[in-house]
Formats: sequence, structure tokens, C-alpha cells
Amino acid sequence: QSGAFDSIAPSRSIAISCVEDMLKDGSKNISGDLFSSLVDSFDPYEKYKNTQDMNLSELLALEKNSLGYYLSGHPVNAIETKVNRLRSTQIHKLNHDTKKASLVVLINSIRQIKDKKGKPLTFINFDDGTGVMDGVVPSEVLEECHEILKDGKILVVKGAVEIDDYRSKEIGDAMFRMRVKEVKSLDQELSKKIKEVILNLEKSDLFSLGELSEKLEKLNKDLWKSSGCNLNVKVITNDSEAIIDMGDKFKFEPTLSNLSLLDETFGKNALEI
Repeated sequence: QSGAFDSIAPSRSIAISCVEDMLKDGSKNISGDLFSSLVDSFDPYEKYKNTQDMNLSELLALEKNSLGYYLSGHPVNAIETKVNRLRSTQIHKLNHDTKKASLVVLINSIRQIKDKKGKPLTFINFDDGTGVMDGVVPSEVLEECHEILKDGKILVVKGAVEIDDYRSKEIGDAMFRMRVKEVKSLDQELSKKIKEVILNLEKSDLFSLGELSEKLEKLNKDLWKSSGCNLNVKVITNDSEAIIDMGDKFKFEPTLSNLSLLDETFGKNALEI
């Protein structure tokens, strides 16, 4: 899961898939050489050659599970093309003129104290792959978001930005903190803000509109809803470009899992949100 066999296996997903078979075969030879009965032509990966590759988010989740940290990248960067519209800026772009911001962040830690009135005051630390900062969540905001505000979650945090005097002196550079006004899940914000997704045929794994129709028909029918986000298709030829409106039949909720499903079906660079 950590990627220790990436250099000798076709992919991490294939390496993980074939472990059970390898252990099963190896257990027959525990008294001698593990590989003594294998013929030279044996290919342990052949049975799993059509296994779907994992996306970066899935790889990172496995790395965190097995190593305790992320090795191949940052979880927010892994979904950057899907969440760009949900944020006003990134942490490393904050400056003295920034009064408020909407950020997509990974929650690193949460701690609570009581304020002077005995109400819970929550301090959070978060980062977005470009920088780290702290946030203060008052009790009335916590009441609205306590079910989703968890360590390791990627969330949208909105609020007032100010200089963190203590951290700035400690680091020797301008550091900021947020007085949090709202905390939302990615799916909440995606469903609220994303009204249209364009499938660029030229950047997809498809060769024709016919193949597009076939793949759309094979997708789970539960994906399509009577309301939600519009799916349009961009077609480019030598001298023209057209946007095809797929109509009400292909509306869907633009959740992270649904967008990832479309990525897997049509190619990771095909969607324009």
C-alpha cells in the first residue's frame, strides 16, 4: 500500500490485487524456497492486467494508512481541478490585504477549550498543500459543522483572515489565521456552485461521439437525476468548435465521487468544470 513494490509491479493496484494469490501459492512451499516450484514463464500479474489503476486520492489514502503520512503528493492537490471553483485563494497567496477568504483545506488537528462564558471554542490547524495556518471556530459555527469537522477531512473553510502575531514572531515571517464563519463539505459546495461540466472530446480517451454514447449508456443509471449539473460535450474539428447540450437526461449531482467516476470513464483530463 505504501508503494514499496511500485518499481517491479505494473501498477500499485495490480500489486495489491495479486498479493492474496501469491501468498496462497507460497504457503505450499514454506519448508523450502518460496519460488522453487515456479517456472520461468510464470507471470503473477497476468490475471490482473485489466485491473483499474487507482487515482492519486486513493493512492494517498493507502499511503496514509500504511505509513502515517502522504508520500506521493497532497490530498488537496490530488483533487485540484475539481475544487478550484470552491476557493477564493490558496494559503501561500494570503497577504496583508486579504480580509476574508474561502479555502479548500485538509484538517490536521482539532482542540477545544472553554471561553469566558463556558462555551466551547475550537482551534483547528489546516493546510492546502501550499501552506499551513490555524483557525478559530466559535461555538455557534461548531454547532453547524461538528459532524464534518474531523481530523483528516478535506473541507471548505470560510472566514475573516488576520495576522497571527504569535506565529509570525515565532517563524520570522507573516503568518495568518482565520476566524472561521463557515465550514462546508466538498459535496455541499460542489452541488451549490457547479452548474455545468464540459466533457472535452479532444482531451478524452474517446475516438468518436458514437463511443461517447456507448459509455454514457453503460454508466450506472442512478448517476443521472432530473435536476442538478448539466453535462455538455465540446467537439473540435479542423475549422470549428461546438458545445453539445446533452439535455435533461444527463443531469447529475456534481459530488466528488460522481466527478471521479466521469474521470475514470472518459479520462482524467477530459472534464472542464
